[in-house]
Amino acid sequence: MRLLSSSFGALTLLLIMGIGTAGYSQSFDTLTFMSYNLLFYGETTSFCDNSNNNIGSKDAYLKKIVKHADPDFLVVNEMGASSVYLNRILNKALNVDGVSKYNGCAIQSNSSSIINGMFFNKDKIGLVSRDKVEEALNGSNLVRVIDVNTFYIKDPELEKGADTTFFHVAAAHLKAGNSSSDAAARGLAAEALMDYYVSNASSDNLFLCGDLNVYDSDEAAYQELLSSAHGDYRLYDPIDEAGGWNNNSSFSGIHSQSTRLSSTNGGCFSGGGMDDRFDFILASGAVIQDTGTITYVPTSYRALGQDGNHFNQSLTQGANNSAPSAVIAALYEMSDHLPIVADFKIRLHETTVDTTDSTDSISVVAPLQVPLATIWTQQNELRVESYASGAVIELIDLMGNTVFTHNLSQGYNVFRTDGIPAGIYIAHTKRQDEHHFDRVLILR
Repeated sequence: MRLLSSSFGALTLLLIMGIGTAGYSQSFDTLTFMSYNLLFYGETTSFCDNSNNNIGSKDAYLKKIVKHADPDFLVVNEMGASSVYLNRILNKALNVDGVSKYNGCAIQSNSSSIINGMFFNKDKIGLVSRDKVEEALNGSNLVRVIDVNTFYIKDPELEKGADTTFFHVAAAHLKAGNSSSDAAARGLAAEALMDYYVSNASSDNLFLCGDLNVYDSDEAAYQELLSSAHGDYRLYDPIDEAGGWNNNSSFSGIHSQSTRLSSTNGGCFSGGGMDDRFDFILASGAVIQDTGTITYVPTSYRALGQDGNHFNQSLTQGANNSAPSAVIAALYEMSDHLPIVADFKIRLHETTVDTTDSTDSISVVAPLQVPLATIWTQQNELRVESYASGAVIELIDLMGNTVFTHNLSQGYNVFRTDGIPAGIYIAHTKRQDEHHFDRVLILR
């Protein structure tokens, strides 16, 4: 959802003498995503409690895993349904040992005792808005809420007026089980998410992270997410590994469950060895096909701790050199799932580089049309410096709805934004036949 100003004037070429050039310096950054089922973190059940799934020990294991993977964006499943546990992860596993870069999104829940959590590197990423999908299209409640949050990249040039990149992340933990009713429930959840994306988001930078609990690529849920019927909104599997994943050695390099050969810790940890691909990071076509500002880094998708040599075995059986031994041990003790990790390249703001020769040159002069106004937000205010009398400003949301209109006085104008929902808007300044468009970000 990259909205750029459209107020550009005609290029004027002034020939002087000789040849000169002007170019652009393209900067890049990388975001590492991680999606991880934490196995009843902070939640007590009849078979999983603090005696066989100790939260203090899990803090230490997660801390070691995160330190090794160093994610910029972390989605977790099976977190206890309280902000206490979100804050505990922040304070006990993420922002520790001198690290202070992580922030968390406020939790969202329905009737489930386990929920999703989202954490992000606040030095690189900012939160725009939070939402959730909690009902299927038939009106029934989903087994668990799907969180859908919108973020923006903190481009180093953002404070100087640079454009930025926005992206949406859905965190999902679909219904477990291998019965037909379980698969149907997963299909309903996938259908509801895709309907939400098509109705509420732009199609460029979409992500889905989580434990989808699907057994093969023919399942309705997986097919729905990747369906071409959704056009540009369809999601893609970065590794494009379709097939029957369950108990199939052909996919031993991508299985993410179970780290245990047999059910252990009083039945808290599932057994069976590494033989299921339940956990995923999916992304929209613009990301996978390198047509936008966020691009998947080829071959970076992996199940952390998966070396491809532990099919139907415990993660710690024999040698496993895919990560340091202490990390492998932490993965084994933390959960019966492995985290999924993938890297994405971010194109940052282009800055002009002056390469014009100082002697005998052709200068290229590109005077832009003078804008009608300079627009920015500060706290709960929209501030507009209008350079002309008789101008009008509109704020238009990404669905095309005009949510704010006001006449401008020449000079400095200040408007309160308390009644405008947080999000991304197009600011349209107009006067007679003059029009100017800017991107405006309203935060709370």
